[in-house]
Amino acid sequence: MEEGAPGGLRYSAAADWTGRRGTAAHRVLTTLDHATAAVETPVTAASRPGGRNPLHHTGPIAVFLFVVAFATGVYVTMFFRFGFDASYAAVEQLEASVAGRFVRAAHRYSSIALVVVSIVHGWRTLVMRRFQKPRRTAWVTGIVMVTVVWLIGVTGYWLIWDQRAQVLNEALRRVLASTGTGLDFMIDNVLTGAAGTGWPFLLLLFLIHFLLSAAVAVLIWYHLRHLARPVWVPTPFWTALIGGSLVVASVVFPLGMVPPADVTRLLGRVEIDPFYLFLMPAATSWPPGLLWGGMAVVTALAIGLPWLILRRRPGPAEVLPDRCVGCTWCVVDCPYDAITMAAAPESEHLQVAVIEPGRCASCGICLGSCPTAALALDGLEPKSLWDELAAIADTDAGGVVISCQRPLTATTDSALPVIALPCVGMAAPALLEAAVDLDVTIELAGCPTADCSFREGSEHTHDRLSGRRPPRLRKAYEGAQISMSTSAAGRFARRRPVDSGSMTPSARSTLPLVGLIALVAVGSVLVSRAGYDVGDSDQAAVTVALDHRAGVPLVGDPSAEAALTGATPYLTIMIDGEVRRSGAVDLGSADNPNTALLWERFLVEPGVHEIRVELAEGPTEPGRTLFEGPATLQAGEVLLLDYRDQVVVIAADAGRQIFTSGAQGVRSGCAVCHSLEPGVELVGPSLAGVATRAGESVPGLDAAAYLRQSIVDPDAYVVPGFPAGQMLPDFASVLEDDEIEYLVAFLLTLEDG
Repeated sequence: MEEGAPGGLRYSAAADWTGRRGTAAHRVLTTLDHATAAVETPVTAASRPGGRNPLHHTGPIAVFLFVVAFATGVYVTMFFRFGFDASYAAVEQLEASVAGRFVRAAHRYSSIALVVVSIVHGWRTLVMRRFQKPRRTAWVTGIVMVTVVWLIGVTGYWLIWDQRAQVLNEALRRVLASTGTGLDFMIDNVLTGAAGTGWPFLLLLFLIHFLLSAAVAVLIWYHLRHLARPVWVPTPFWTALIGGSLVVASVVFPLGMVPPADVTRLLGRVEIDPFYLFLMPAATSWPPGLLWGGMAVVTALAIGLPWLILRRRPGPAEVLPDRCVGCTWCVVDCPYDAITMAAAPESEHLQVAVIEPGRCASCGICLGSCPTAALALDGLEPKSLWDELAAIADTDAGGVVISCQRPLTATTDSALPVIALPCVGMAAPALLEAAVDLDVTIELAGCPTADCSFREGSEHTHDRLSGRRPPRLRKAYEGAQISMSTSAAGRFARRRPVDSGSMTPSARSTLPLVGLIALVAVGSVLVSRAGYDVGDSDQAAVTVALDHRAGVPLVGDPSAEAALTGATPYLTIMIDGEVRRSGAVDLGSADNPNTALLWERFLVEPGVHEIRVELAEGPTEPGRTLFEGPATLQAGEVLLLDYRDQVVVIAADAGRQIFTSGAQGVRSGCAVCHSLEPGVELVGPSLAGVATRAGESVPGLDAAAYLRQSIVDPDAYVVPGFPAGQMLPDFASVLEDDEIEYLVAFLLTLEDG
């Protein structure tokens, strides 16, 4: 015990305080906990009497809000249709009906409230150090849930296909444009006329939205599974108050509609919900790698917080087997299911308590449950508590305060000596009875019963004193000078009597809470309608999209036979005589190899502009004009020039599909017997570089003729080192003539180097 005069603060020697409060991280978190309690003072004041502080119930309230959001989301889904125009029209029709308007608003507001409550819950978990082992799993799943809930909200806004979706499209394009596959996906499904009605993209968004919602349900279960008595739902009081506030907000503040997305218009001021879309301004202006890489780092640091700080933690509780009588009270009281009973063949008792170190939170609540002092904390004997009381009795202090550490500060001032414990639930009734025998008045000071750092310490102690939970005070000590009070973090001097919250609330006591919830609800609704000025609506734009392979005719060209060259197309864009872009278009492998993909936007002042777009099929090929002429553009208007290939059969592509088709007997099955890797021989020889050597294999046959003969008459020439008769001789009847030609065209692309 730390030395100190009567009235001083002593940290009990029954706990390892160096491991609990001796590091810089502990001190920082303690300061944040006290500061948080100070900020929460108005909420705490509005919650009295009745002990119904909403900040003490954020976990179950978050679960309730998720259930409301999920249920209302299912209702909204029943009326949803997939497609750019169809989805917007479906939401518009939903908004036009009384029931649909109400449910849609309830869905939105419950989702917003879920974000707010989850953030508050996470912050309080942090400052109360509830993320330490064994509660790391709960912390990690909590961070993951917040991330997933954010993604659910983003995809939910996206599904409406209004101007917010247009901002999200731009953010996604900036991320995916760095890869050919990503840019091709955006051109084909979102940004150009190739997307058609847009139902595939909307269906994909919906599946992501739904699957993530289902994932949250699983994460909630996993988040709470490590607790002995998880609280899944809030009390009826909070269920009624939160549910009622959602009903009122949904009726009074309907959502309305934001204008639909329109790729032919630039955006000005857009209504963006900061609770979910707070990253969108940065996502459309910052480098994607910086923004999303930074967010990934922040998320990883948040997830790894339990491993990065507070690495040293107090040791787990220990059982003193010779004192354990197998009563099981510690098993019942442990908030984390860290204690079980095991057979004790060498003891006079049938069973003995066993501690699971990985689940023990080192709270000491089990010491308060044990009538025989058979448990120790941090390897220190519980007898030290009795010795401390005896030492205080010798000073004639007349009384002592036994407090958990959370309400205390370094400057705590008390007329009585204060003994600090990790949790007030550590004070066993037998210890209190011993104090009475020493003629020492006892006051217990703990956290609010619903806000205990270790979940249930204050509640267990209060129930033991009131006789509702064993071990109880013996009858001889009923009416003794033992009292209990609770206070928030760092608020020891302002402690109040225990308020268990069991009293029936009156209209007068409930009114401040109703006003508080109403104030938060109105504020959240107003914040959710904040606007963001994209800043382009006073200008005009020319957007050019290209999805092209050299040698393939574009949509709108006269019908022509495709003749792939594999060359790199060159694109030149001139506006008012100024070259805005000129040069090769990068090739990628998206739907097809050697595809030139481009999407660029050029901002211009409103007015009449001379525009010329030229495309050359290679660096030495002559260019041809795709667009030339004047264009009158109003403020906010976009001229979209979309160039993509006609749907034609490319012989080499078709041949590749035939070559790689399934097993033998399913069309060709060439890949079963022939590898395309140099030196890798299967049943037949490797075909890597076959186009280079095919023209020299049989005199009088060029490469194409030799390859055709090898398919329809494989034994006409047998590659040295391989036996005749291995290749099936009936491909001339299995494959159509044009399929054989496609296969030959593909094989002719397999050149050395």
